[in-house]
This record gives sequence, structure tokens and C-alpha cells, in this order.
Amino acid sequence: MTERLDFIKQLVGKGGPDEEDDSRFENWLTQVAVERRCGKLSSDEWQATRAAFGEALSPQTIQGFGLAKPYGYAGDFEMLEKIYLRQASDNPRLKKWDEYFHRQKAPQAVRNRKAYFINLLRKLEAAAIHWQGGRGLVEVLNVACGPARDLFEYFGQHGQGGRLRCDSLDHDPRAIAYATELCRDYPDRVTFLRANAFRFRARKQYRLLWCAGLFDYLDDDCFKALLRRLYGFVSEGGEIVIGNFSDKNPTRNYMELLGEWFLHHRCREQLLALARGCGIPDSALSVGQEEEGVNLFLHIKR
Repeated sequence: MTERLDFIKQLVGKGGPDEEDDSRFENWLTQVAVERRCGKLSSDEWQATRAAFGEALSPQTIQGFGLAKPYGYAGDFEMLEKIYLRQASDNPRLKKWDEYFHRQKAPQAVRNRKAYFINLLRKLEAAAIHWQGGRGLVEVLNVACGPARDLFEYFGQHGQGGRLRCDSLDHDPRAIAYATELCRDYPDRVTFLRANAFRFRARKQYRLLWCAGLFDYLDDDCFKALLRRLYGFVSEGGEIVIGNFSDKNPTRNYMELLGEWFLHHRCREQLLALARGCGIPDSALSVGQEEEGVNLFLHIKR
């Protein structure tokens, strides 16, 4: 117990981990996770250990913001925006903690999945000229859109001259308000809708349906229920792309111990099995990944 606390007090005393401390801190997190799972470290002892972080686990840091969950849930739009923009505290006693946060594989994967979506949109835009003689708009549905930084960047590059139009859903009205303001210059290209994905009723069909960060909060039964619902919203020849954190996520201990941020991590085979469980044939399925291999993407052709 004393050794465990002394290490954290050392990091706090120097304002957070430097890059050369990363390996030791990750080993510390692994040891604590094992002790928590086997019952060697009680809840009271863990709370005392976590208290040693002091301001480093306050909402002034990104890891503390995640723990506080000011919007009532993990992975909210503001957290995602902090990750996308690599925000870091100006406080010298706390800045290193934010820098450490951004060095982790999971935040890198979140930034990469934004790029993954933008690349899908670019490919769709390029292919669109071959459909319907190059006329009309190509419809996209973005489920659980969060801050919509990806759409802001995409339409910022393509402006009003592109072929894509996107409906974006989120259950949180604060996320919708933020995203609407961010993308205010593109009202003809993106529409934001406050909606629960399980209750949303599409009035059109979409060529691409993207959902980056909702399914890894769902158990297997809810995963399949939502997939069955969304599958009917995609046009013939269209595609669904669903993001899910891999079971190889090396940031998992950090997320769960210091952020109480829990996901349903899944491997490639589990994602394929869930799609098959919805009656989707293997010929329509593939799994991609972003550069870190931490975020997987289930691709389903219609």
C-alpha cells in the first residue's frame, strides 16, 4: 500500500508523468487492476489510492473530467472534443497529466477514427459521380454524432460544392447544440437531430450509415437489436460502418481505473459473429481498423 501511494505522490509532486515514466505508470496500472480483480485491493484501499492523485483527478484535467462525467455518461461530446483538439491544461501542476492522456493508444484511436470517417466520406464523394449520372445528393446517416468535429472538417474542405448530405443523430441536446453551432456554415449539408438511436425512424434511405462510438457501450443483445433496426435504413448497394474498441485496447486499465470508463471490448471474430446473428451473410461483411489497431470497424454491405 505504502509503495503504491509513494509512486503516485512522486508523479503528483513533479506535476505528472514524463514520457520516460509511461512504462512504469502503465505497469502500476496493470498491477492495481489485477489486485482489484482478485480482491487483494479493497474498495476502501483503492479510494485512498485514488485520493493521492489530488487535483490530477479533478475536472481540471481530462482524466478527471472523464471521472466526473458532468453530462452523466462517459465519452460525452465535450470529452471527445478535448481528445480531437488535444486540449491540455495551462496549469504547470496538471499539464503533464493531460499530455500523458493524449499519448495513450485509446485517445490516438479516437482521433484516428475521425480520420477514418472522413476518408470514407471522401471515397463516397468520389464514387458519387458515377451514380445517377452525377445528379442529386448522396445521403449519409451519422449515429451518435457527438461534437461532429469530423463533419466540420470534411465540409470545411468541400464546402457547399460537394455531393454529400448528412443527417446526424445524438440523444444529448447539448451535443446537438454544440455540433449545430460548430457546423453552422453548412446548413445545406448537415442536419442535426436529437434522437434515441433505438427509436429513430428514418424517412429516407442512406448510402452510408456511420456509427463510431455507440455500439461498444451496448451488450450483445442490444448490439444486435440496434443493428437490425439500422440495417433497414441503408439503401441497396449502401454500407453500414460500426466502430468498436478492440479487446486489445492497451489503455483499458487506465480508462477503467481512473476514469470509470467501461466499454464492451470486442475482437474481429466477435463483431462478425454478431452481424451473422442478425442474418447478415459473410459475403457482406468485413472488418477494418485504424492505424493503432485499437478501434475496429465492422463494414456491412447492403
